[in-house]
Amino acid sequence: MSSGDPPELSEDVDLDMETRRYVLDVYAQLESISYYAILGVNRAAERKAIKDAYFRLAGVVHPDRYFGKRLGTFKSKMELVFAHVTQAYDTLSKAKLRAEYDLQLGEVEAHARSVGRIAAAAPVDPRVAAKRQAALEGLKAHFAESKAKAKHYADAGARARAAGDVVAAANAYRSALTFLPADPELLTAFEEVERAAGAKLAESHMKKAQMEERFGRWAAAVESWQRVLAARPNDAEAQGHLANAVARARGNGT
Repeated sequence: MSSGDPPELSEDVDLDMETRRYVLDVYAQLESISYYAILGVNRAAERKAIKDAYFRLAGVVHPDRYFGKRLGTFKSKMELVFAHVTQAYDTLSKAKLRAEYDLQLGEVEAHARSVGRIAAAAPVDPRVAAKRQAALEGLKAHFAESKAKAKHYADAGARARAAGDVVAAANAYRSALTFLPADPELLTAFEEVERAAGAKLAESHMKKAQMEERFGRWAAAVESWQRVLAARPNDAEAQGHLANAVARARGNGT
């Protein structure tokens, strides 16, 4: 850090320096930065480039990415930055909205040139530009690292899923999502295996509950049937077994 850096950079939070610089830089410009600039793409960017830029940034500033982390004053800033990043993506990824935005942006730029040609033509401070570029490059490297880690866990999830171990698969996909929380393919895979894992655990708890009923361990049977119903809340048969186990456990004084 240099003497000209903002004090937030020294705040005791769970964020790397590149992310801090990016958040502070964008937050300071939220009222004026264009949708293209906030995503880091040029005006001619195709839809895929816009989508890639969005998911790269979502992996860095998405609020869920830092669940349980110390964010300090950065938390509210990141939430606003992510909201603007999302708005930029929603607008630029749709042809009609993008055309309307481009027209509006062109009018704003034309007005700025007409009322302040000197200010509009003023060069960007090279130190500011260098910091901005360094922050963006740092984010790209950070995203590449997160993507590699996510892929490692996603591959493990796919292997576990292929082997029929949906519980391990769910845990692996959950780990992958800590690195890329907005990735649609990971979210879909996780939701699918989590449902399968829930069904498998419910089946296991049901077998355990039935065994406990046979041996008259009614208190234990109550717990097992409750676990079954946690995964299958509308299972009428399990509800009946639970009610019976509760009555038996009370009758036995357990």
